[in-house]
Amino acid sequence: MFTKTVLAGIRPAGVLLALGLAFSFCLTPRDAGASGQTVTIPDLEHRVAIMQDRDGIMHIYAQDPQGLFLAQGWIHARDRLFQMDVLRRRASGTLAELVGPAALASDVQFRTIGLRRAAVKSEPILSQETQAAFDAYASGVNAYIASLETPADLPVEYGALNVIEVAPWESVDSLTIAKLLSFSLSFDLDIAPTLALQAYVHALGQDGVALYFEDTHRSAPFDGPATVPDALGGAPAPLGQAALGQAALGQVALGQVALGQAALGQAAMAGALTDEAKQKTPPGLRDDVIALATRYKKRVEHLPLFQNALDPSKHDRGSNAWVVAGNLTDSGRPFLASDQHLALGNPATFYPIHLVSESEGYDVIGASLPGTPFVLVGQNADLAWGTTNFRIDVTDTYAEQLVLDYASPSGLSSVYLGYPEHVLPLPQTYRYNGFGGNLVTAPPNTVVNGVFIPQAVLIIPRRNQGPILELNPETGTALSVQYTGFSGTREADAFRQLNLSRSLEDVTAALQSFDVGAQHFMVADRKGNIAYFANAEMPLREDLQNMAVEGLPPYFIRNGQGSNEWLPVADPQPGQSIPYEILPFEEMPQVVNPPSGIISNGNNTPFGTTLDNDPLNQVRPGGGILYFAPVFSFGTRAEIIRRELAGRSATGLLTPQDMTDIQANVVLRDSEVFTPYILQAHGNAFRSAAAELAALAEDPVIAEAVNRLAAWDHSAPTGIFEGFDASDVDGTLSDPSEAEIANSIAATIYAVWRGRIVVNTIDKTLEAHALPSPGDEQSMTALRNLLDNFDSNRGFGLSGVNFFDVPGIDNPADRRDYVILASLAETLEMLAGPDFFETPDQDAYRWGNLHQLVLEHPLGGAFDLRPGPGVGFPLDGGFGTVDAATHVLRVDSSDDFDFPEGPTRRYLAEVGAGKGAILADSSLPGGTSGVPGDPFQINLLARWLTNDTYALRQSRREISRDLARIILLSP
Repeated sequence: MFTKTVLAGIRPAGVLLALGLAFSFCLTPRDAGASGQTVTIPDLEHRVAIMQDRDGIMHIYAQDPQGLFLAQGWIHARDRLFQMDVLRRRASGTLAELVGPAALASDVQFRTIGLRRAAVKSEPILSQETQAAFDAYASGVNAYIASLETPADLPVEYGALNVIEVAPWESVDSLTIAKLLSFSLSFDLDIAPTLALQAYVHALGQDGVALYFEDTHRSAPFDGPATVPDALGGAPAPLGQAALGQAALGQVALGQVALGQAALGQAAMAGALTDEAKQKTPPGLRDDVIALATRYKKRVEHLPLFQNALDPSKHDRGSNAWVVAGNLTDSGRPFLASDQHLALGNPATFYPIHLVSESEGYDVIGASLPGTPFVLVGQNADLAWGTTNFRIDVTDTYAEQLVLDYASPSGLSSVYLGYPEHVLPLPQTYRYNGFGGNLVTAPPNTVVNGVFIPQAVLIIPRRNQGPILELNPETGTALSVQYTGFSGTREADAFRQLNLSRSLEDVTAALQSFDVGAQHFMVADRKGNIAYFANAEMPLREDLQNMAVEGLPPYFIRNGQGSNEWLPVADPQPGQSIPYEILPFEEMPQVVNPPSGIISNGNNTPFGTTLDNDPLNQVRPGGGILYFAPVFSFGTRAEIIRRELAGRSATGLLTPQDMTDIQANVVLRDSEVFTPYILQAHGNAFRSAAAELAALAEDPVIAEAVNRLAAWDHSAPTGIFEGFDASDVDGTLSDPSEAEIANSIAATIYAVWRGRIVVNTIDKTLEAHALPSPGDEQSMTALRNLLDNFDSNRGFGLSGVNFFDVPGIDNPADRRDYVILASLAETLEMLAGPDFFETPDQDAYRWGNLHQLVLEHPLGGAFDLRPGPGVGFPLDGGFGTVDAATHVLRVDSSDDFDFPEGPTRRYLAEVGAGKGAILADSSLPGGTSGVPGDPFQINLLARWLTNDTYALRQSRREISRDLARIILLSP
């Protein structure tokens, strides 16, 4: 339990008024002893014991897999039923039936995307053992649902929605939830980049091409760690020769973008195809395609899971993971650290669990996903593994031309190489909760709650059975999407095999079934091996393979009438699922026992293919362009991890505390780059002949802020007693030190300045041409590129555009310094104003008063987890920190520093040699239970908030020693 509960100082009206932990929950459950419960489940074949330890972690002991996964389904449902129901409904496009018409917009889009259709395809191609596990899991969920005798027994959320029953669980529900997770990690639409590029070309012609690729939307990251070359000690990754590069593509493709050709028009849709329709149209994008993409973007940009799909480079989404060889550790055993960054909410994304089965050899503990069987990341008796997202480009968006075709089931066909191909209709019925205990059917082809209700989803078979996203019936122009996840895929088989793996050979065999939702897998085993493998099915595009890119490359909307296709499969790879040629597993990034003894990834480039700002200039060993993605994470987390591991290992053997310290690192890496420019600008200003610049140097308020930044260590502690910092222990709050307060104030000043300098350079320059700005990560990369490569003679960017335009100041360096210091002056004015602290006293500018977290529930309101009304948990960290807590870049008020994503699970393992145990700790932003008021709902939260952990107990002796209760499931 928290040892102190106080309110922070009162702050101005309109801003947060209190930052205390006026929080009545008990964060450590009372000792429950070893209380017992017996539950009869008729479908069960043999008795199962569920032992819950004092941290709330469930340890399931079963004689066979049927009992094991039935019990997992039962306990998931007992603790997380409403969360599971929301997940299956969101992915299936039936969420409105639960929460009302506000979810219709989401339902329409998820029905269109068709994750449930893909799940139905996946089920029959899974192994018999995996199918049996999903069936048993569904039986367990249904056994729990059946035990709820009255509506009052349902989770309280159902009562709030006036829902009195829960639909039975099906195995395809679990597969649909798994598809949703893969979708969130791998699906993108290429729409925002295309609209941006088109705007640049229309406004500036070829100069717009250079502005886009060289200055504002760079593929090169902010920092340049590359997983495989770094692990190999700086040796280059095994790539081929230079290929056709992005620079050359700009000359070829973007002239075609500017053509703006007229659509074929309605005449071409009236019966037979015209000669013009049969010709392969140029690959450039017409104006009506851009209009269609703009319309679709407006339709979905408010939906959370589609915001990231529209422009995956906008936010720092991902995870951290690294492994260290035993010769670098104090125990002589390998270390593995991993933390997955996903949505932070109530309940937590993951459910920690331990699965043991005598007959098949399960003994695996780690993070499970409510609604699905198995453990996704964790450890068994022989090895441990962690993951980060490897966001390879497995989605292409196409501009299609449709024509009327009365022989087609939909009455429409798409034009491919001048010939029609039938478009298939999938009829849909949408319903929503009317909150009177009834479901209301939304009439098709009408608008309900501001959402157009389509009669059917239109499918283009050529696009891996992908849907049409948007259609202009006047011109026949349409947008379609092709995605590897539309196929039946076998990630469930991969997880089952990972749970049972005993060696690196088993791991690589399991990954042959990991088809979509690409991950970087870090592995350490009891033989002392460390390894890294990346895998998913990466489609080969015909134009890239032929090294003759047609039109725009695959990270923009492509012409769908030919030359940009995924190659049909002719040489299937082991375990392949999608019907297209894929990159072989041996060409995927991987390394085993590298000479450096360290492998790390923070979603950065694995091979270094984007470090030269060109993702398309490397050749596969057998020919063709090696392409993974246009951009990876901007690299700040990866750089700090690389630097910390290298530095600490150079001065001594690494310890578990080193791993913990690195996971808790809250250094703002970008501030290490940009703060020297502020200090330099202030020093230069005293010597400048420009009166405007000299005046800024003489401002005592600016001088005070510059002095604070000069003394700063670049960390971002909260600086307040009510704040949760890594320096606090097990959720016990302590007064901040003077150093923490000083660093906190500097972090606040810098974080606001960061946004102002981007607005005053990149945004204002682009706004003058009515051009969109890059997303947050690429804006930071662009700013670094502008400053690091500043031309003191002209002051322009690489494209020749002047980003430091200050009328009245002639010297380019003076203009740069003026913008830097003027942005600092704006920062201090904002912080002293009504949207922030309403005082010029910089001592009041504590980071924890801005940077906060609310654990949001799907229903919001009283179901959210927060320490008090209108406030969040004040946390350390910030934009791009290893301890992920990224807020938006361009901030205008104190509310802009909240962050919705971060470590959904932290994990540290010391992998024992021989018969030694794997020693591991973990943390969770909440607890195992999603039931409000349950003693295990938030019991782990305090430790997560302060980067502390609970022990993963895998031996029966440890579990028995710390036992809280026993549940027996009996046939």
